[in-house]
Amino acid sequence: MGYNSCFDIIGPIMVGPSSSHTAGAVWIGRAAYELLGCVPEEVEIQLFDSFAETYQGHGTDKALLGGLLGYDTEDERIKHAYELAEEANLTYEFTFEENCSEFEHPNVAILRVKTGSRTLEIGGASVGGGLSQIFRINNDKVDFSISTHDDLQRIVQSMTEQVGR
Repeated sequence: MGYNSCFDIIGPIMVGPSSSHTAGAVWIGRAAYELLGCVPEEVEIQLFDSFAETYQGHGTDKALLGGLLGYDTEDERIKHAYELAEEANLTYEFTFEENCSEFEHPNVAILRVKTGSRTLEIGGASVGGGLSQIFRINNDKVDFSISTHDDLQRIVQSMTEQVGR
């Protein structure tokens, strides 16, 4: 993993407390939102290792829900993600695991989202400094990094072309 500037190391403008546990997690949820094209109706969020151990204390839960609601890292509404998910009729469930056999990193989340008859499964890791790496979409292995809104748009376009919408 390489950093482009000191801002990548310091982290993005974000709702805190942690660029690894909140900003990076927002991008994972937001990638699912963008690929699905809307706020999902249902989501199962499987958290691994450090994400599973500290998800509420570091805001990972709210960050993932905020991303699924279409919010960016600096959106203050992330603090109220549980209430806003309920208002959006987004039902969610968190499950916890020790190790992810697919991707070796302590901050891994796998999201299984559904709306109507459409389903999507996305695996991502928050790798530090607000940077996320998407490693799987449905059954396809991918390798995309997201640290800005521009990255997200470019990557979602590539993902859509690669695995179909």
